[in-house]
Amino acid sequence: MQYELIIPDEADVDSLCGQKILPPFSDVTLAFVEAVSSRILKDASFRQFPEIMAAAFWMRKANMVRLKTTFEKQRGNRLWIGRGLVFHIAPANVDTLFLYSWFLSMLVGNTNIARLSRTSNPQIDSLLVVISHVINQEEFSEICSRNMIVRYDHDEMTTSFFSDRCNMRVIWGGDETIRRIRAIPIPARAIELTFADRFSFSLIRAEAFLSSDSKEALVNDIYNDAYWFEQNACSSPRLVVWLGDADAVERTRTLFWRMFEALVVEKQPPCAPSTAADKLNTECSVVIASRGKPVIEKTDSSRLNRVLLNDSRDINRDVHRGGGMFYEYTISNLEELAELIAPKDQTIGVFGFEHGELKELFANSLPHGVDRIVPIGQALNFSNVWDGHDLLREFCREIEITA
Repeated sequence: MQYELIIPDEADVDSLCGQKILPPFSDVTLAFVEAVSSRILKDASFRQFPEIMAAAFWMRKANMVRLKTTFEKQRGNRLWIGRGLVFHIAPANVDTLFLYSWFLSMLVGNTNIARLSRTSNPQIDSLLVVISHVINQEEFSEICSRNMIVRYDHDEMTTSFFSDRCNMRVIWGGDETIRRIRAIPIPARAIELTFADRFSFSLIRAEAFLSSDSKEALVNDIYNDAYWFEQNACSSPRLVVWLGDADAVERTRTLFWRMFEALVVEKQPPCAPSTAADKLNTECSVVIASRGKPVIEKTDSSRLNRVLLNDSRDINRDVHRGGGMFYEYTISNLEELAELIAPKDQTIGVFGFEHGELKELFANSLPHGVDRIVPIGQALNFSNVWDGHDLLREFCREIEITA
């Protein structure tokens, strides 16, 4: 059993397991989160890492107060306390996710062990430096003694070591990763929460785009939704659904993609040669397996690939390599959207729709998929409600008192 201790400077697993939980939203926990957030937001070097800046903004004091208020309102007179030791297994492709999972669990009082991938990158390394600096301060000794961040390779013995001691295990990763880790037992009374592979898309009403005075902002918002994390986040849009009549959709598509490709050329997002090759292979696979004669749309950048689909059954949610590849599909009315949704779908970023019409559609159609509907530009914004789970509530157990 081997692992690399990243944070804190010194820690003992048995000692951590013996620590009492803290009250939900304790003063020391809130102060710790605020200190990490403040340090990141004030450090100009983090501006090159928008994902970290977004996480720090989410961690700011005002949002923590809002989370506390919501938590206390939902709890009412019931007694909710932390479950104990939570073992978080973070994904390699969206490495900042561990921060949200870890902090939400910490906020309700749990002790935590977070396992990070061995894969290192500048942004996660810079983040860990900040966390290490803050957590090792004397004023945060209660946080330091209750939390560990470790790294190790895929190793069943080490995962079993931590799993055997946890009260809750949280797995962020692909379907295969989850199947493999689920084979490793946890204590009989422990619970498990998994966040598997998902698929997300954007929905745009053509007439609304054509009449909009903020076309450039919308194009930039979709770019950010897609190209942060190289389109590999579960909420990154990989499909654009156009709603409207044929003429409006064609005019919208022509204008939108011209603007979008110009932005891609300007920003030059990362795209390794292997990713470009994978995208071409994916396009060919989709065409070969298609039912509705898809069209591979020509682009002038290897960082943007488009496949126009004419049959919704050709939307292959399991064959996608990220890196700026988009399926496209057109619907003529909102009711067709319900037929398009699959159980794997997570987030829909929308433009040109009213809250009421979307709520009515989903209340009536009751689809098996989709957990989030957000404005385009907010697909990657994290919330304590994720994949249909209220994480603040999930990280707590309730003590029923009828005496």
